[in-house]
Amino acid sequence: MDALTDLARECDETYLEWTPKGWTVPIAPRGWADRYLKEDAFVEGVFDPGLIATVAFRPSDDDPQTAHLGLVFVHPSRWRQGLAGMMLDRAEAEMRRRGFVREVLWTPDGAPAEHFYRSRGWVRNGRTEWHPWVALQMVGYARDLA
Repeated sequence: MDALTDLARECDETYLEWTPKGWTVPIAPRGWADRYLKEDAFVEGVFDPGLIATVAFRPSDDDPQTAHLGLVFVHPSRWRQGLAGMMLDRAEAEMRRRGFVREVLWTPDGAPAEHFYRSRGWVRNGRTEWHPWVALQMVGYARDLA
C-alpha cells in the first residue's frame, strides 16, 4: 500500500503543471484505494525494481455488467513507453473474461490523461463530481468492451 500511495503521489505532483494556481498535491487518506483491493477486484502492477505502474478495476456500484476502472498510474519517468496501454489491455481482457460489457472511470477535468482515454475510444458520459480530498472537478468516461 505504501508503494501504491507513493506512486499515486508522484503522478499527482504532475498536476501542478495544469491545475489552477494555488492547488496543492493531496495527501491520500487512509484506505483511499481499499475498494480496488477487495476480493472481487482486479489489480496489477509493474515493478522495475519498485512499483512503476498500476491498473485496477472493480464491479461498478450501479451496474453488475460494468467494471469501474481505477488506479491507472504510471510513474512520470516512464510515461510514453506504452505501459498504460499495456496495463489497460490486460485489465480489459480480464474484464471481458469476467463478463463485463462496459467500463467507466473518473479522471480530473482537464487532465492530460483525458487525451489518452479518448485515443482508446473512451467518451465523456456526462457524469461530474467534485473530489473532496483531491480538490478537483472529476469527469466520468465510459467505453463499451465489445
